[in-house]
Amino acid sequence: MSQKNLQKIQPDAELHQMLRSISTSKKEEFIELIFSLLKQASTTEHLLAMQYLFTSFSLKKYPEEFADYVPDSTDPAQQKINEIRMAQIEKIRRWEANILMVSREEMTHLCYDMNLLAILGKDPYMYRPNFPVPATAFPLGKPVNIMPFSPVALEIFRYWEKPDHLPVRDPLLAEGMPDGLKDLFTLPHKDPDQFNHPKTHDEAMVFLKQFFSNSLNQDTLAKIHDPLTNGTHFDSIEQLYTFIRAYLLIGLKYKIFEGQNMERIVDEHYGFNIVLNPLVIGQFENYVEEAIEQIIEEGEGVWGIPPALGSHFWVFQTLIDSMNQEAKEAKESGLPFEPALPVVWNPTCAKQHDRHLINAIPNMPANATYQVTNLVAIEAMELFNEAYTTMIKMLSGFFGHYEIDQTTGIRPPQVNAYFQTAFYPFMTNVIRPLGEMICRLPADENFVPDGGKVPDRCAGPDFLFDISQFDSCGIDVAIKPYDDVNKYLADFESMKQKALSLKTQCEQRGYHMAFYKQDDARDFDVSFAYLAENFERIGKNFAAYWKAEMVAPISSKGFQNYSNNFN
Repeated sequence: MSQKNLQKIQPDAELHQMLRSISTSKKEEFIELIFSLLKQASTTEHLLAMQYLFTSFSLKKYPEEFADYVPDSTDPAQQKINEIRMAQIEKIRRWEANILMVSREEMTHLCYDMNLLAILGKDPYMYRPNFPVPATAFPLGKPVNIMPFSPVALEIFRYWEKPDHLPVRDPLLAEGMPDGLKDLFTLPHKDPDQFNHPKTHDEAMVFLKQFFSNSLNQDTLAKIHDPLTNGTHFDSIEQLYTFIRAYLLIGLKYKIFEGQNMERIVDEHYGFNIVLNPLVIGQFENYVEEAIEQIIEEGEGVWGIPPALGSHFWVFQTLIDSMNQEAKEAKESGLPFEPALPVVWNPTCAKQHDRHLINAIPNMPANATYQVTNLVAIEAMELFNEAYTTMIKMLSGFFGHYEIDQTTGIRPPQVNAYFQTAFYPFMTNVIRPLGEMICRLPADENFVPDGGKVPDRCAGPDFLFDISQFDSCGIDVAIKPYDDVNKYLADFESMKQKALSLKTQCEQRGYHMAFYKQDDARDFDVSFAYLAENFERIGKNFAAYWKAEMVAPISSKGFQNYSNNFN
């Protein structure tokens, strides 16, 4: 690992003496401080991953989703339009692949946070507040919305992923920013000239001195320990991880806590190896360094000028450039170009007011969320949320109980059930296709179907935890894995029945996807039928893995390969 990018952890004499004479109670407080920071980091990665997923779901996939596409036309002018739309669909698919890659890497960062929690001796933390998250509640002081693909969305994403040193136009000033949307940004973005005292490594050291000398004010401590209700202390992901890195390394170096749970360090997921080397005894500090360096380089491309080409910042910058070029070509051709379906911002199917933090903030705009009224879309959103919550439980069980036989690469039965279900097929065969289907369902109950015509307003998955955002016990229950396999099987059966119900409702209402007349089209009814079959097969496989009646084959080198030498 290159050390040139990271400042060496070297407390000055005063802090060194404090660390040598720290009391047992202060050690416990320090561990809780790091725990709070890691919860903020995992919340951040989780929110951003889901936000990017939503945006990818909103993109058009079929040329028929352009109103001016007429298949099988013999008119030369119409054929030219069709060619343009077909070429645009291919560009959109490349954009979608890039956004999905960024989302997947955010999930990798979330996995690293789970590993850092394990080293600290803490359980996984897979919770995050429901969308939209107000700026006062998000750990980095910026609102998080689920929004369809657009130039405005890309500018917002680029702004969040930018390195601290790089001046980038504030998305609040972006052309096309809806006035109502600006009201969701309840904290003004700082002008670059206002960063007179960035929260650097040195400031992390000053903060720690104040922490150990009990001179931090209560407002600062409240922001550190509970940013969702007390506001944020940090301005960027880079700053947050600067504090986390420094405090984890100090805690390990000064034996404030011993590195724990070596067997719980996950270095495989999503079917592929994680980039980092597997952890072995005595390498906890190296692992912390590598994990955090990868997170902030992969996200913000921090130390590159310009930022690293593979960084999330650069991905969004490239998408903005591509969109600008496409807009220029659209102007020349005279054909308007809308790459996204008309998906509403911040859709919700919540029936209770306390499901959104934003409802507790005075003077928030009425359009902070869009209440979906179409009954079919609502049921599909509820199915998505049941699937999503079940997946979170499985991931909590996977990260919380992970271990693997270093000789054979075989996991214990329950861990294997989680691994073989939560990543593939759940993410791929449930979450993604269902999310894409919901983005093609109408948001409003008064929608009148007209063949496969795209609705004027489309719904979208809201990733809703159907619990009060102010109920800590309910939050714990929502993300805690089941101990009883039958509870998972009951969930799979419930989801199967909802999928079958949605198949019937789409048939009865005459709802169709835009490309439904194609010979190989999988329309709503067929897709929901396949989804029901998926839930049934997932349940049977899950039970077999859980009961050790089925053991996954040892992964082969180059694909799903565990990064040790038994391959």
